[in-house]
Amino acid sequence: MKRESKLKEIESIRSEVEKCIGCGGCLVYCPVYSETGDEDYVARGRNRLIKGLLEDCQDLVAGKKDRFDKCLLCGRCTMACPQGVRNDLVTLAGRGELVKHKGLPLTKSLAFRKLLKDRERMKMAVRAAGKFQWMLPLTRRPVQGAGALSPQQYLRTRHIPGSTGGRQVPTIASSFLSDQMPEVNPPAAGTRNRGFRVAYFAGCATEFFFPQVGKAAIGLLNLSGVEVIFPKNQGCCGMAVHASGDIETAREMALHNLDVLSGLDADFIVTGCATCGSTLKEGWRSLITDDDRKAAFAELAGKIRDVSEFVVQLADFKPLRYRSLLPDNIRVTYHDPCHLARYQGIVEEPRKILKQVFGEHFVEMDNNGCCGFGGSFNLNNYRLSSKIGREKIESIYRSKADVVITTCPGCMIQLIDGIEREGMPQRVVHLANAVEPLEMS
Repeated sequence: MKRESKLKEIESIRSEVEKCIGCGGCLVYCPVYSETGDEDYVARGRNRLIKGLLEDCQDLVAGKKDRFDKCLLCGRCTMACPQGVRNDLVTLAGRGELVKHKGLPLTKSLAFRKLLKDRERMKMAVRAAGKFQWMLPLTRRPVQGAGALSPQQYLRTRHIPGSTGGRQVPTIASSFLSDQMPEVNPPAAGTRNRGFRVAYFAGCATEFFFPQVGKAAIGLLNLSGVEVIFPKNQGCCGMAVHASGDIETAREMALHNLDVLSGLDADFIVTGCATCGSTLKEGWRSLITDDDRKAAFAELAGKIRDVSEFVVQLADFKPLRYRSLLPDNIRVTYHDPCHLARYQGIVEEPRKILKQVFGEHFVEMDNNGCCGFGGSFNLNNYRLSSKIGREKIESIYRSKADVVITTCPGCMIQLIDGIEREGMPQRVVHLANAVEPLEMS
């Protein structure tokens, strides 16, 4: 059998693997290695494995799955690599090759191919699950009185008991975002119309668990004088599917969303999910192989903006144009999502807003690394995920902040879980729920 036909996905990233010089710089930055100390689970170890496979065309399946599962895809190793090796692409290719040879577990096959790929069916399944969530106790009740967050800012979570202390999971919304918002959302009355037509891409967590984040993001844009189109036929971005190695299903999902978003005649596509933004900007590149679709993807990718990125582009901050929606004199800090800071290079934009709005009440954490969530990594490796996240939680504690602000629903889930496990009082709020335009004209 020819090597190309046997290890097609591995062959596709040969050039990346061959750039690795084995210097070991990735070991210092890898959150998994910092906890396990095992080089099998760091970029250099995986690259060495792939090189061996390419040289003698071994079978990837036997005993190798765990080597690729234990990767957060946080991108820290790529940023540190002197050769610029895209280790995230290497991991994705390895997972894709494994799925081609072994297939997906039944649960993932059903979840990806029957639910995530079909938005209406997914809604039905999540609604059904929501009817039984009363069996799980609420983690914490909203604080009342001065200093309390508003109902829109408070994220309701539930506790799943367990031998390791249990975990917190977001409460399924009683009404999904697409049930609450119209497709066309004009600029707010009295605002200066900026003349932009923007499409909003919600993402699954915002749609099903945090609709208040989506409403706030659309409202923020409307108050900034922007028309927002919320296409109801959008689906999951497909990152969770792609990251699990189901490349064909991820490709179908990418092409569906590409058709939906390309047909809107929007000036920009804005999202409040760092993972979705990263996927739409760059993550579909390896999935879309048809030349015509590649051109459509390149055009669409150029329009993608994180909500913080877009807000900064709209505002010149002379004078200050945004104000706090949080209680007075509250101390805030900011968490950098990996898919925003490392994949998209968006680091200063959220800080520009927070520094302008909160001034001396904004403080930096001494740890700007990964929170340990990593999507399905958290599901498959919860104990390891929690250990990685503990350093971040300790950094939040040292900051003495009252509220942690971020722009990734996945990171929000992980931060809430870690804060609750440590019995800390801090709250987690999405940027869109923390600020609003100061002037409406």
